[in-house]
Amino acid sequence: MRMFYRLLYVIGFVILATLSSAARAQSPFPVSASFDFRNGALGWQAGCASCAPTDRVKLLAEIRSLPPELGNGTGFYIQGFNYSDGLFMYLKRRLNSADGIVAGQTYRINFTIVFASAVPTGCFGVGGSPGDNVYLKAGASPAEPLSLLGASSPPGFGMNVDYGAQSQGGIAASVTGTIGNGTPCDLGPKPYISIQRTHQHTTLVNANSRGEIWLLVGTASGFEGETNLYYQRIDVMLEPVSPPPPPHLFTNTTTGRAIALDLVTLTNGPFPVISQQNFFSTDRRTRFTLFAYNLELKAGEDLSAITVQAEDSQHRIYMLPVEAAGEIPNFAWITQVTAKLPDELRGAGDVWVSVSLRGVASNQGLIRIN
Repeated sequence: MRMFYRLLYVIGFVILATLSSAARAQSPFPVSASFDFRNGALGWQAGCASCAPTDRVKLLAEIRSLPPELGNGTGFYIQGFNYSDGLFMYLKRRLNSADGIVAGQTYRINFTIVFASAVPTGCFGVGGSPGDNVYLKAGASPAEPLSLLGASSPPGFGMNVDYGAQSQGGIAASVTGTIGNGTPCDLGPKPYISIQRTHQHTTLVNANSRGEIWLLVGTASGFEGETNLYYQRIDVMLEPVSPPPPPHLFTNTTTGRAIALDLVTLTNGPFPVISQQNFFSTDRRTRFTLFAYNLELKAGEDLSAITVQAEDSQHRIYMLPVEAAGEIPNFAWITQVTAKLPDELRGAGDVWVSVSLRGVASNQGLIRIN
């Protein structure tokens, strides 16, 4: 009998150890990476936004020897002349499953950035201070940050991710400080001085279904002149977060109306339940598209993970059939969701719509239904 209980104990221990090992294997771990530019570019790539495709910008990005006052070694040098009153010069790098990123996992991202600036604090300049009005930003996105020609005003290179504007942060990059190096503004020599900034990105970031997150570090300038920096080191720590943040529906912040488009006419409403212009479906019902972020599907998930609902003025809830969902080309962090209007909503007027992922609902936005 004693042997029997001992055998049960051993079997129980093996089962518990196996379950514990499986749980550890499935639990996401923090991801850390350190990039010392004395060792080259290490996969980082440079680009600019709010910049015209012209030599006047003087954009230059390369690994080069550090100035003598910074010692031996190399840094990632970047320069550009701000003619647009909003030049954003950036570095980007992909992290993926080889680095420990888990597809669909949400991360809180912490940065330590060491860079060298020769710009004193408190100086005056055209449009703003060359140190106090050039803002260092850091963040990340599930989509690769891309410079897109024609995506800015005046015409030039814009970006497919939201990095904010000058002193304002965005979803993909938040402000860590300025590039002023703390020395007084005088007529003496202006040596490069190393500065260290620690920063926690203000937005939680979801890894995409391929297990990728793109890091983004750059400067947004309000100074209408030339900016020159050496990036010396970038360290990151990505902490897994649970539960993930809810989806966020894009709305007009002034009116509260959802950013929504009729799938056929590409108008933003009001939407008829039955549309004579819908020649692509036998039922002639209107399909409309909503736009949201934090709505990435995990590998293997299908449309059943996403739901759309409407709430009328009497607080009655209607579930709207979801017929399609996918990334917007070049804006892969934004998901477009197409839903069909049911007969029950004819003449409903203003209704509140929201989108849910795995049962977690977004904010609401108004649409008008005829």
